[in-house]
Amino acid sequence: TAEIIEWMADLHPSKYVAPNQWMDPDFLETMFPITMNFTHSRTEFTFWALWSAPLFVATDVMGMSEEKKSILTNVEVLAVHKDPLFIAGERVKKGAHGQQVWSRPLSNGDIAVVLYNANNITALPIVVQWEELGWKNAAMVSVRDLWLQQDVAKARVGYQAIVEPNDVQMLRLSKL
Repeated sequence: TAEIIEWMADLHPSKYVAPNQWMDPDFLETMFPITMNFTHSRTEFTFWALWSAPLFVATDVMGMSEEKKSILTNVEVLAVHKDPLFIAGERVKKGAHGQQVWSRPLSNGDIAVVLYNANNITALPIVVQWEELGWKNAAMVSVRDLWLQQDVAKARVGYQAIVEPNDVQMLRLSKL
C-alpha cells in the first residue's frame, strides 16, 4: 500500500479523475491474510476513497469478519468516495519522518483530510493548518473523524493528531 500511495502522489490524481474517469491504483486487498492487517486495510481503503478509485473487492460477503465489514461499509468514508464534485485527493505535504497530509475538496464546501503516517516504526504527530488547505480566515472549523464516526475537535487554525505507524486518521472538516 505504501508504494501505491507514493506512486499516486507522484501522478497527481486530481489531474485525471473526473465523472466517469478515474485512476485505478489496484484492487483492494482488505484484510487479506498475512499481508493486510486491520491497520493496513483501513489505510488502503482510506486512500481509495480519497481518490475515488474503483472499489473492487473479492471477498465472501456473507462470511465477512466484523473488522472487514467495518472498513468496507463505513458510510462516512463511502460518502467521500462518491462525493459528486469528483475531485481526487492530493498530497498537501510530506514530512521528513513519514508524516503526510492529503486533502480533497467536497461538493458542500467541506474538505476531506487524511493524516497518514508512512513510518513503519513509530507513532508521529501530524499537523494540518487550515491555511495549507486554502482556508485563510476560517473562524472555526469542526473536525470529524470518519473512522470513529464522531466529532473530535473544533479549532481555529489547525489540527494535530498522533498517528500510529502505517495508519491514518481520515477527517471531514466543516467551517462553522
